[in-house]
Amino acid sequence: MCGIAGVCGEDYDLPFPLHALAHRGPDARGEWRSSADRVWLGHRRLAILDLSPKGHQPMSCLDHRYQVVFNGEIYNFLALRSELEDVGYVFRSESDTEVIAAAFDRWGEACQHRFNGMWAFALWDTRDKILFLSRDRYGKKPLYFHHREGNLSFASEVQALHRWQPGLFSVNEAVVRRIGQVVSDWHGTAETYLNQVSTLPGGCCLRWDGRRAEQRVWYRLRAPQDPIPADFEGQARHLRVLLEESCQLRLQSDVPLGTCLSGGLDSSTITALVANHRQRVMARSAKGEYAAFCVSFPGTTLDEVDKARQLARHLHIDLRVLEVEPPQPDDIQGMIADQDGPVSVLGQYPIWKLFEFIRGHGVKVTLDGQGPDEIMGGYFSALQPALESALRPFDPLRFMDLWRTYARQGENAFDSRFASASRVALSLLKRRFLPAADGGAISPGPENGSRFSHSLPAEETDPFRLALYRALMQDSIPPILQHFDRCSMAHGVENRMPFMDYRLVEFVMALPNDSRVGRGFSKRILRHAVRDIVPDFIRTDRRKIGFNAPTVEWFLGPLRQMMSDIMSSSLFLQDPAFDGPFLRDDFQRWCQRPQWGESFRYWGPVDIFLWRQHVSGFHRVSGQAGGYAEAS
Repeated sequence: MCGIAGVCGEDYDLPFPLHALAHRGPDARGEWRSSADRVWLGHRRLAILDLSPKGHQPMSCLDHRYQVVFNGEIYNFLALRSELEDVGYVFRSESDTEVIAAAFDRWGEACQHRFNGMWAFALWDTRDKILFLSRDRYGKKPLYFHHREGNLSFASEVQALHRWQPGLFSVNEAVVRRIGQVVSDWHGTAETYLNQVSTLPGGCCLRWDGRRAEQRVWYRLRAPQDPIPADFEGQARHLRVLLEESCQLRLQSDVPLGTCLSGGLDSSTITALVANHRQRVMARSAKGEYAAFCVSFPGTTLDEVDKARQLARHLHIDLRVLEVEPPQPDDIQGMIADQDGPVSVLGQYPIWKLFEFIRGHGVKVTLDGQGPDEIMGGYFSALQPALESALRPFDPLRFMDLWRTYARQGENAFDSRFASASRVALSLLKRRFLPAADGGAISPGPENGSRFSHSLPAEETDPFRLALYRALMQDSIPPILQHFDRCSMAHGVENRMPFMDYRLVEFVMALPNDSRVGRGFSKRILRHAVRDIVPDFIRTDRRKIGFNAPTVEWFLGPLRQMMSDIMSSSLFLQDPAFDGPFLRDDFQRWCQRPQWGESFRYWGPVDIFLWRQHVSGFHRVSGQAGGYAEAS
């Protein structure tokens, strides 16, 4: 897990601010340069596998034919290495980086389909003079590039490119405006917050021959390799097998591991599975320890620490709790500097603080439970498309079952899921049976435009399945993966997500709707698959809190004055990304009658305001060729 960068073409000798990626790789720094080929590659290393200098990068492989920089982990590299050794390849290190080069040499671009992992890598072929960039299936690890005639540059973070030549780039105000509106669909595109910098989307690769860059989609969601069992019990058993295998693969490490535990079903499942292998995990800790890590928000409606503590006692594991208080100005500035662009929600802050806490305990690798809510309909946002599916054709029993399932997700002083679910259900019934009331029929949802790298399946018409596909490839999973990558790598921690194993994702996405949501439960099949390892006080709990910052309590209390001061400043009021005067007045109104759903509209604009101040410093730096000089 690292930070990578590279420049090919006439700009290759301009000093690159590799120190801007130091947080991603605090353990080593490396560069490789070819004046003849006009290529420079840079790397910041977070040592996870083969801690020796043999694992350093850029790595020269196969008699110096390939130069590789790599960010991520290939979890099945040992099996691939054995297969390659059988046909004559010889390895000098114990790292997965060297396996990437040999696999590319053996199978070409088809090697990507053999990898099970998370990655962004660049491979320079010194013989054929080709640069090859690749990103994993769902975009867990980031990769950005800038291409113009005769030049191609890339990096793990947009702001590293921005610091390199700030005068070359301009802010993409359309994307910034979407962030301020708490809209994340741009994550499914090649767009970034800079007009001249593109994302290499998940499941895509890029080939550059010195003149042109050819980008291709190498992976699209496909049917699972094994057939889906016809009965629910068989489906649950197969999901459990996939979960076990996914977790075991992600325990491969030469440094201590831990797990993140929120107290919900998903993180509890991963923690319970890892706890079953605690001896293997503890062997990697210098102190012979294994721990789970939890965030607590004392005195707020989002605090789940009691459930996390109860599970830790049940599993006989050590739980280390971070009590997160409202951020101070220095904390906010530090978080913004680490986020590589403005963010929409304050929920980034507790994630950022959690990984700082984890690294402070000497843990460099964590396993996390992200993914099931998005691909199994766990969030309340899945209710409407699920109900729409039950109306095509109308299945009253299924419709009522879905309404009850989501209506039971929770009540608090600021939000009522019962009331919200009832409003959605009544609205859809009116549209279904009284179309004249609003003049329209139910639509399957917004169509997928050409700006997305992954088109929606042409044959799919079910609204619920389409919504989950968009969540996976466009709207939900991509920003979640980006946020967790930024927050973990800001503190030099590798974050692994067993639920995002491509075999598991393909299996779940092919399941019948009622296996995912039904009989009163969201994520129904997961609850059944782990019934022997996750206790019922978590497994059968229908309430859905979700991991976020307690924005309502913080905005009404310790952050209220800061928010009001920022919203009253002249620069905020004039920002082109949002209506500053309206937000200032609306925030004051909201403070008098707070609603949970409305609280999310305020942080994005404030974050944009603070982020603009941060990046303005890039343009004030003078010294070397319009860019940053290397830190000493």
